[in-house]
Amino acid sequence: MIKFFHTVRNLKNYFKKRVFYFLNNIPSNIFFNTFLRKSKSNNGIIITLHRTLSVEEQGSAFNNFIEISASRLEEMIINLKKLQVKFVPLKELNYNLDKITRSPNPIAHISFDDGYYDNYTCAFKIFKKHNVCFSIFITSDYISNKLPFLWWYMLEYIIKNEIPVTFEKYNYSITKELYKANSKNKIFELSRDFMLNNIDNDNDYFEKKLLNYIPLSDSNIIPKMLGWKQINEMIDSGLCEIGIHTKSHPRFKNLTSEEKMMQIKHCKNEIFINTGIDSKYFAYPYGSKADIGSIDDLEQVMKNCGVNLAFTTVPGELNSKASKILMPRICLNDMATMYTLKTRLNGNYQRGINIK
Repeated sequence: MIKFFHTVRNLKNYFKKRVFYFLNNIPSNIFFNTFLRKSKSNNGIIITLHRTLSVEEQGSAFNNFIEISASRLEEMIINLKKLQVKFVPLKELNYNLDKITRSPNPIAHISFDDGYYDNYTCAFKIFKKHNVCFSIFITSDYISNKLPFLWWYMLEYIIKNEIPVTFEKYNYSITKELYKANSKNKIFELSRDFMLNNIDNDNDYFEKKLLNYIPLSDSNIIPKMLGWKQINEMIDSGLCEIGIHTKSHPRFKNLTSEEKMMQIKHCKNEIFINTGIDSKYFAYPYGSKADIGSIDDLEQVMKNCGVNLAFTTVPGELNSKASKILMPRICLNDMATMYTLKTRLNGNYQRGINIK
């Protein structure tokens, strides 16, 4: 009986793998003509990325979900072209949302958040090579800053090296006993949630506390951020647009309407001073529904700040019903495959497939 169940399980896994292989390798023209037409409401996708890593760079232990290798980024662009996607800038994306008729080809836009230096050294080369437009939503406090407060990478260094930390003010500690009893991934998740829930109300305290545990001589701990020189060079190429990602990257759920407008306007003004561009596009920090919080004041906030489109990290279809102040975006990293792109484009992305 046991042998029988093992045989059934092996057959099940075999067929899963064969179905996954077929879906991931089906010719793009067959897919486009057959499956894509079934979802007439879907007009395309907006992709959000963060960091792009070169061949020489090693990925993060706990922040790898916001990292994509240069090779996978290029592969993704090539595969999207195979799917007959039309890459559009943000201005055209805004125009397409106002159109009544559906585009004959699915449209796509690739965006980056925060403003990491590797957007210039790695990603920009790929976009130039394939002549594809893209955007970068920058956090203005990070730009041209040798020590930006990227607390998620500081936290990774602390946990990776099993450094005990105590936040006395909040009665929260990462102890030697905690390291012994839990996986580092679990500790990172718990500590990340703790930071997210408290940091916006006490930013200076957390910055000072974390910097005590970071050797500033090690330049690999905190990723380097863009400078205005690199930003202007990318803008001058005609391929890159710069968007607003706030002044200091707070969760909107923790802010008043006035604080939201201050964060947007400060970043918007910095972009104008340093590039001459009056950006009308905004991306929410973190970007999930839980991070954004109440939406009651968002329409007025965006209107007062001169924002035409505001982007979340909530996955969804891009169509005429998409809210301009809550635009969907799909987060991709090195786990993205041809199958991921196909199913995202036709609105039928399946999270349940588990290939072992």
